[in-house]
Amino acid sequence: MADGFHAGLFDELEALYPDSSGGAAQYGVAAAKGTVAGVHILLTGLTPGQPVSIEVSGPHTAFKLFELVPVPVEVNTGARLRTAYLHDDVNETLIRRAPFYIYEALKPLYNLLLPTGPAAALAFKTPIECCKAREAVEWRFTIAHAGEVRDLRFVVEQFPCRVPPASEHTHQYVNWISYANIAKWHNAPIGTPAYEAMLRKYLRAAVFSRQNILPIPLGSLFEREAGQPVLRTERLIRLIRLGEEVGLRLFEGSAFCSRSAGQADDDAFFRSLDMDAMHSPDEVAAAFRKAAFAAFDYGTGAKVSLTGEAVGTPAARETLASMAKQLFAFLQEHDLVSRWTQCLMDEPNDALAAAYREIAQTVKPLMPGVKILEPVLPTHALDGAVDIWCPSIDVYERDRAYYDGRVAQGDGLYVYTCLTPGGNYMNRMLDMQRLRQVLLFWMPAVYPNVQGFLHWGLNQYPAGVNPFERSSTMFSEQVLEFHPKRAMFLPAGDCCIFYPGYDEPLLSTRSEAHRLGLEDLCLLQTLPAGEARALAQTVARGYADYTKSIPVYRAAKLRLLEAAQNAKNNG
Repeated sequence: MADGFHAGLFDELEALYPDSSGGAAQYGVAAAKGTVAGVHILLTGLTPGQPVSIEVSGPHTAFKLFELVPVPVEVNTGARLRTAYLHDDVNETLIRRAPFYIYEALKPLYNLLLPTGPAAALAFKTPIECCKAREAVEWRFTIAHAGEVRDLRFVVEQFPCRVPPASEHTHQYVNWISYANIAKWHNAPIGTPAYEAMLRKYLRAAVFSRQNILPIPLGSLFEREAGQPVLRTERLIRLIRLGEEVGLRLFEGSAFCSRSAGQADDDAFFRSLDMDAMHSPDEVAAAFRKAAFAAFDYGTGAKVSLTGEAVGTPAARETLASMAKQLFAFLQEHDLVSRWTQCLMDEPNDALAAAYREIAQTVKPLMPGVKILEPVLPTHALDGAVDIWCPSIDVYERDRAYYDGRVAQGDGLYVYTCLTPGGNYMNRMLDMQRLRQVLLFWMPAVYPNVQGFLHWGLNQYPAGVNPFERSSTMFSEQVLEFHPKRAMFLPAGDCCIFYPGYDEPLLSTRSEAHRLGLEDLCLLQTLPAGEARALAQTVARGYADYTKSIPVYRAAKLRLLEAAQNAKNNG
């Protein structure tokens, strides 16, 4: 018999760890029609090898259980950016000091779990669909283990005000997808029926998470033939058709160009070092860090990614012009011009402004009506070259007058996060409060010029990395890498919010927190702007100024639901 077997409920936004304890026998949340309500269940005092059964009873059978799979956090996010390794700093705003494991990935479960350790965590989710009036519905969980039974109650206060499905009309949201990782992790070569079936599952999961933009990997859709770029239109048609079938009707073309200088992380770089003059292997890591940051911050050169031709040369202009013409002809033929945005080169800064303008001067005249959407580093040197600006959230707040001024001139505005910013900002690292991912999407009610959010990492696990076993790592860390480039590590969770499951993608607590925030934003948008702003500011006043209290958020969510219901009744 398990000694001290305990089962308890936690808010789905509460961080849970394999060494967590406690939980309530009863818990409740409020939710709108068209959303999904959930709660987490922590099981402790388990006897490994003794099964746990979960019986669910409630008003209907539309629900699903998941096992929460723990993943590691090896090092904390930094006080400014990247990890604590970069500046040897301590971020005091995080949920826990690393290293630790946190329950994160949602693995589907039916009604039986075989524990492998003394603790486990589950998630329960149910859609709010047939709600005609405000009412409280109750779910009961009967959990049995080693002859012991525990009973839990989950109450959902349902509101008939409706959140619409994600579409081209909802807040714009895109995560860049690694199509190669889908093929690799599911043993389904790109172009095969097995791959397309798996890709459909990923896209359906993305839409469930309220992503409404499909990133298009032009690097794998253009090929060189007799020295010339050729767009493989049949592949592009299949990808767009798959997207549209699951509800993705907006598209973002990946960048034509990239920086000429990488991060110096290759054998040639290491061979160039004078090892005899060094006194410690740590000097190798320091040399790499210096070279990598110099290349990124001060490099002025760019290249056409497909060919390697230097931007500014006649050959590069010819290649870019050919690619732009072919792509635009395709967009016109398939009536996609108004639903397509295009990247030219990711994260241009002042040093790259001249190269970026060169690219834009070639591409933009050949793709009239297609808006250029670009994640940008701090720069004022790209006016007229970018149509939809996408600064990081901290850069936007520091330079709001400039970006809001661009909007006043007719430009669009997204924001993004990646390995920056750290500190107290609303990023989505594993060691951050899940409320950060929720409240990120309350901020458009505070900053109404923000029309979209972009992130690079849906499933961008670096080569050689199992995301269940490693979270914070370098892009190109090798198995036999004895000069750890720790300063350049990605923060834990930066590269993904989906995990590769058995024959399907797995959602995460962070992707679910984003979904909750996007659902909340739909409700905020039903209110007059002033009322929405005032309500949002009770929990979030800026991207680094917000509550970390789940009860405070849940109380604000209830007020939001009541206001949205009143607006519906009076509309």
